Amino acid sequence: MRTKMRYTRLLALLLLLTVSAMAIHAQEDLRINTIFEKYGKQKGATMVIFSGEALSNYRLNMYRSITVKFDKTILDDIQQSLEADKHQARQIKEVINDGIITSGYYQLPEVKTRINRYILFKIGNDGTLTLIYMEGGTDSEELINKMFTGRK
Repeated sequence: MRTKMRYTRLLALLLLLTVSAMAIHAQEDLRINTIFEKYGKQKGATMVIFSGEALSNYRLNMYRSITVKFDKTILDDIQQSLEADKHQARQIKEVINDGIITSGYYQLPEVKTRINRYILFKIGNDGTLTLIYMEGGTDSEELINKMFTGRK
């Protein structure tokens, strides 16, 4: 019985590692990944990464965000990344002022069946730039309502 339990735990661990690797790979094909890598550990940047149980109420597999103080170089990098990645998007909602994306919502094609991917971006009134990547099984309307309006 103990051997069977160990085998089950090992199998569960391997499955978890495989799913985590797929989630990381899903973001690697996006240009915004370079923003997280380049600026995530920079002084003044706040990067948040959630996965696993922390997201189970939202039916998400991964949440990754970065917030930085407004900087023209970083803004240019983000804008170029969004322009590159939005060509893959199934749904795009943007606010553009003077040729600059000030807020954007992009729903990307599913990585695997029922795993949706989203990019969100906003220039805040407080002079911050926030970029978010999320993926999971929740449809976009339900996700946005849960994450940003608190409605179900």
